[in-house]
Amino acid sequence: MNNKLTEYIVHESADKFYKTVRTELNRKTFGKKFNLSGDYPDNGGIDIYNTISFAVFQPNLGPLVKLNLNCVNKNKNGTESKLNLKRVNGATYKMQFWFMIFFVSITLIIASYQIIIGNDIGFNMLMLTLFGLIYILIIELFAEFTIESLKKKVEKILKTENLNYKKL
Repeated sequence: MNNKLTEYIVHESADKFYKTVRTELNRKTFGKKFNLSGDYPDNGGIDIYNTISFAVFQPNLGPLVKLNLNCVNKNKNGTESKLNLKRVNGATYKMQFWFMIFFVSITLIIASYQIIIGNDIGFNMLMLTLFGLIYILIIELFAEFTIESLKKKVEKILKTENLNYKKL
C-alpha cells in the first residue's frame, strides 16, 4: 500500500493541463488516445484509471487502483504549475486485500491450533497461509504496475500536448 506522491513542474497553467485531461476523459471508449477514464473525487483533482483493464476481479467494484491528478498554479500569472500524482486504492483493492488478511489470520490460527494438539494437518494448513500471502503480493504487484503505467500515460499526455515539464 505504497501511497508515494510523484510531483512534476509543468510550464503551463493548471487549467490547460486539466482541459487536456478532461478532453481525453470525455471521448468515447474506442476514440480514446490514451485508454483513460476517470472521475472527479470530493477531495479535488481527477482520479484516472484504465478504460479497458487487463484483469477484472469479481465482484467488480470498480478499478483496482486509481491515480489522482492534482494540478495547481505555482505563480499568479499562470505560467507554471505543480502536478501531483498520488495512488488511490479502489474498492476492489481494499476488498481483495482485507479478505486475504482475514483468510491468512484464520488459517494461521487454525494451523497453529492443529500443530499444538499434535495433528499433522496443521503443517498442511500452513500452505494455505502461504497461498494467502502470495496472493496479497500478486495483487500489490498488479496495482504497482497499473500505477506505473498510468504515470507513463500522464507523461505521454504532457509530451503529446507539448507541455514542458520537469519531474521533481
